[in-house]
Amino acid sequence: MNLIEEIIFTSKQVIIDADCKKEDLIVLLKNTGENTVQLNGELILTLPKGHHIIRFTKDHFCLLYNTTLSFYSLTGKFVSEFEVGSHIHELFPYKDGVLCTYGDQGVYGKGAGVNILNCVSPFSGLESFYNNAIQYDLLYDPLVTRYKPYACINLERNELVILNEQLEEEKTMKIPFDTGNLITFALTYKYGLFIEENKLCVWEFETTKRILEYKREFSSKIRAIFHRHDFSFIEISDYEVKGFMPVVEYGT
Repeated sequence: MNLIEEIIFTSKQVIIDADCKKEDLIVLLKNTGENTVQLNGELILTLPKGHHIIRFTKDHFCLLYNTTLSFYSLTGKFVSEFEVGSHIHELFPYKDGVLCTYGDQGVYGKGAGVNILNCVSPFSGLESFYNNAIQYDLLYDPLVTRYKPYACINLERNELVILNEQLEEEKTMKIPFDTGNLITFALTYKYGLFIEENKLCVWEFETTKRILEYKREFSSKIRAIFHRHDFSFIEISDYEVKGFMPVVEYGT
């Protein structure tokens, strides 16, 4: 197995967060007294400092500031904003908005965060997925990715859980190794690609279920984008965004 690495963005300013979708790269940058947003290298928005997560949605992008989630057009025009509660752990693109997951050392967020899992869309607002979160163990720090159409990891059972469009469980698969140190994962129709701090594991889960490992140090600021981009993962450091594409050769 080979791991193709490519620097896809560099900056003299500190990079707070970034996201990729198809041919587009959006970056949230830290400046003196303000934050800025660049889309494909072009400045599109200047904001007060304090924003810390940026994500593409289906037709927009969103920014998280404290307990407020704001949506913008790709030209930087304000669309809408919603109160989403405290202690947001991650924003995951879902339908035309994002899923909000909550948690702070095992304590769920306050306000809207008591729902444990919310969907927020630019025009329809906030929808609670509390019942799904409880029923299918989509609790604190769920690792979610796109696959037929969605999947998550149940860390207690060490299982891959396949979900439908409504985030209801369709089936589960036992993962043949410990996922306790998992940072992120991506799924293709043939492989499961699991990243820990010091290695990338490949699970050929629909065939022989054999495991390959690629030794490398990964930071906690890496996440899967396979379903939206040619790269499987992006990793964000202070001054660059790097893309990763594992290439698995049969018989290796």
